[in-house]
Amino acid sequence: MKIKGAILFILFAISSIANSENSRIDSLLNLVSTEKNDSILVAVYNEIGSISTRQDEVLAREYWVKAQELSENQLKKDTSIYYSSHLATAYNGMGIMSKRNGNLSEALSYYQKSLKLNEALDDVGKASTNYYNIGVIYRNLKEYDKCLEYYDKSLSLRESLNDTSESIKSLVSIGVVYRRLDNHDKALEFYHKGLELCKLIKHEGMEAQIYNNIGVIHNLNEEHLEAKKYFDKSFEYDIRHKNQANIAKYYSNMMAVYKGLGNYKKALYFGEKSYNMYVEMGRVIDVSTLSHKLSDLYAKTSQFEKSLTLYKEYIAIRDSIYNEKTTREVTQKEMQFAFDKQLMTDSLARVEAEKITELKHQQEIKQQKTYTYAGVLILLLVVGFSIFVLNRLKISNEQKATIQQQKLEVEEKNKEITDSITYAKRIQTAMLPSAAEVKESFSDSFIYFKPKDIVAGDFYWYKKVNNKVFVAVADCTGHGVPGALVSVVCNNALDRAVNDFRLLDPAQILDKTAALVIEAFDGNNEQDVKDGMDISLCSFDIENNKLEYAGAINSMFHVKGKDLIEIKGDKQPIGRFRNIKPFTTHKINLVKGDRIYLFSDGYADQFGGERGKKYMYKRYRDLILGISSKEFSKQKAELEMEFKAWKGELDQLDDVCILGIKI
Repeated sequence: MKIKGAILFILFAISSIANSENSRIDSLLNLVSTEKNDSILVAVYNEIGSISTRQDEVLAREYWVKAQELSENQLKKDTSIYYSSHLATAYNGMGIMSKRNGNLSEALSYYQKSLKLNEALDDVGKASTNYYNIGVIYRNLKEYDKCLEYYDKSLSLRESLNDTSESIKSLVSIGVVYRRLDNHDKALEFYHKGLELCKLIKHEGMEAQIYNNIGVIHNLNEEHLEAKKYFDKSFEYDIRHKNQANIAKYYSNMMAVYKGLGNYKKALYFGEKSYNMYVEMGRVIDVSTLSHKLSDLYAKTSQFEKSLTLYKEYIAIRDSIYNEKTTREVTQKEMQFAFDKQLMTDSLARVEAEKITELKHQQEIKQQKTYTYAGVLILLLVVGFSIFVLNRLKISNEQKATIQQQKLEVEEKNKEITDSITYAKRIQTAMLPSAAEVKESFSDSFIYFKPKDIVAGDFYWYKKVNNKVFVAVADCTGHGVPGALVSVVCNNALDRAVNDFRLLDPAQILDKTAALVIEAFDGNNEQDVKDGMDISLCSFDIENNKLEYAGAINSMFHVKGKDLIEIKGDKQPIGRFRNIKPFTTHKINLVKGDRIYLFSDGYADQFGGERGKKYMYKRYRDLILGISSKEFSKQKAELEMEFKAWKGELDQLDDVCILGIKI
């Protein structure tokens, strides 16, 4: 106790003299160079690790390793509580470093070692920290039920100690888990509990973190400006205290805010700042997250080479951290840890049971001799049979190994194909206009876009030229990858008809688009390609409330008051067709409040209902008329809810695309 008191006095003296963390670290490093007493050194090593973890992770790991090695060596000579406690602290620190470097299995192993020691020492405070850190591992693995189990244990222990500061930390972390489970109300409930305690004890640091987390909820709810207010509150504290990790997080949050506001330039500016800071700090998991988000932004701004590079980086880090091996190792460590705890609990009972067993054993020896002779005979029979079975098993294992190898090769190919298609989706998504762009011209509008597969044959198109706004919904031949390839050709043809040939009349645009599509597919003279698209195309003169429409197969709905007027397209597709004729332009005068709907045939053709039949065109027409009087912000949700209810457990038949506009 005298040694412990002396050490505490030394550390207190250093913290009193050195106000800043850097000064404290310098003072402790000076003490290391002169101090010879191992009892003091191990405490100083752990203190340097603890302080430097926020500023210099390399230094933190170096001194936690020293604390671990010194404690382990001393425990070989002296099994005192003192060195066991410092070893537990060092193990916990090493777990923090391993987790930040993306080695979740190693981190869990360190935390479990620390927890064993702290429970044996009855150190409730440190055990609560171990439970919390183990919960973080399961949160990163997205095993949220397991994560909440450990967070709840940690919170219970911290509340029993009246440790308000650490209780706040647990409340906030539980809120984060509920946020990831999309239960935003529950998340806010825990955040506000934590905020009340912060104000009670004037804990500005945790208060700033909670402001950040509340901002995340608002951002997810698309309340981007409200989210920015909370992020800025958090940033004020972090910039004052030079908390680099939280500053990087702020930049990441600003990226999300400006992306939601449609300002991709600012979003990229903040995202790149955050990414560079996380790379410099070596925070692998955060680098992976930023790589994924930046890849999406680069794709939306047509910087496809950068997008692909970062997407590959995201895939590489994801596969190295969240792979099957890591998950299996973490599960094995958890099972072993539970087994070891149960083993310790049962040890005293087992000693008593062994005494009883020994008495019974003496009584059974005589009987055993009788059974031995019979056992030898049976054993000989078993050996002979085993040789036969092993021979057959060897042949079976060789066949199984061949099948397993083939299975692995197929799975690898499937993964490569799926990753490629997933990236193709990102490029196709970048090709489509955002809802924000459409709302620039039509504040009351919605886009319901639901591909059957990862990529789609349906697409929607938007372009503004002078005082005219063009909007279209197209349904290309096929769906999935073939349909997506055709959609790229057709989308490009529409762009060329307007941009290169300066056409503004919808029928003339479709005529030129059809010619360009046929020309593109006729480039291969060896194949007779008959692909193309059905389309509804509108040209809005917003200033004069006039609409011009042309269609290939697909119709347009014009809802005027309580009446639905269907304007049908020409009965010929865009593409190769016998006796193709010029398309027709329909001119319509609009009044304020009129609603226009463009769509593909995927919704009406979907099988479902009680008898597994098609939804049918008439039911679809009645549905559109029925929801048309509702707020536009709710119409998309109504369409989606009806589609899910009708489809039920059946597979989606085709891509679905519906675009609604209110004048």
